[in-house]
Amino acid sequence: MEIKNVKTFIKVAELENFTRAAQDLGYAQSTVTMQIQQLEQELQTQLFERNGKLISLSSAGKEFLQYAYQIVKYESMALEHFLFEEEPKGKLSIGVMETVCASSYSQLFYDFLSRHPKVSLKLLVSTTFEALELLEKGKLDLIFLLDNKVHHQDWKTAREFPAEISFFCASDHPLAQLGEVSLDRLLEETFIMTERECNYRHVFENDLAAMGKSLRCSMEIGHTEFIIDAVLNQLGIGLLPSFTLKKELEKGRISLIQVKDYHLTMWVQVIYNQNRFLSPALKVFIKELVKTLDV
Repeated sequence: MEIKNVKTFIKVAELENFTRAAQDLGYAQSTVTMQIQQLEQELQTQLFERNGKLISLSSAGKEFLQYAYQIVKYESMALEHFLFEEEPKGKLSIGVMETVCASSYSQLFYDFLSRHPKVSLKLLVSTTFEALELLEKGKLDLIFLLDNKVHHQDWKTAREFPAEISFFCASDHPLAQLGEVSLDRLLEETFIMTERECNYRHVFENDLAAMGKSLRCSMEIGHTEFIIDAVLNQLGIGLLPSFTLKKELEKGRISLIQVKDYHLTMWVQVIYNQNRFLSPALKVFIKELVKTLDV
């Protein structure tokens, strides 16, 4: 059984598309088709269900995918063992939420690069859905999520901790002087919000709908710093993870609004696919992440 055929099978299985798999691998599509046919002949089973241009894993294909991951994983482990280099190198692809990039947690990436100059980082700002899909397809090595807890049998959570999602206003806003307010009082204000696809906005508006309530949004944008600036300019109140607000809170420019009858907490999770080979660079990143991530 050729390793290259197994790797091609994994790529086709993840992308569910022969053409895109060929493009990713730098092969002609006929080569990909031939490699899959060779595997199917060796295993004496059909690995894919074909319906015109659409393909999906057969039941045998789903079963073989787990073996394929292990085959490729152990090949990589053997190469790592015999070609070991003390200093990790290579590329890490990491999916991050925009709010993580706009917070002090971004320092993790700067510090890692300064300690390991032979490693290059590709950071992709993505939504939860995009990050999960790209991790599943092998496009990302690691993802930082801010959402409700995510579980999957193939995924390992390297780090997780709760994150408060906070309402805030400019420090000279009338609400800043009230200490604690009711949700009804809060909803009298105009909001500056993230885009509707943002998970914590989605949860908040769903909670409001369940209570027969709604909010007034004067502006929405998927950019944390822009939202904070809009709030500072008295254009409305905001809703963001507390860890993105630390700098402005320390400067005294904004105030958190304590809402006595509503509370929203989500989870920061750092996740990788444990079925895949963990490169030396990824192992070091995870190890340092666990030691240094400040909650």
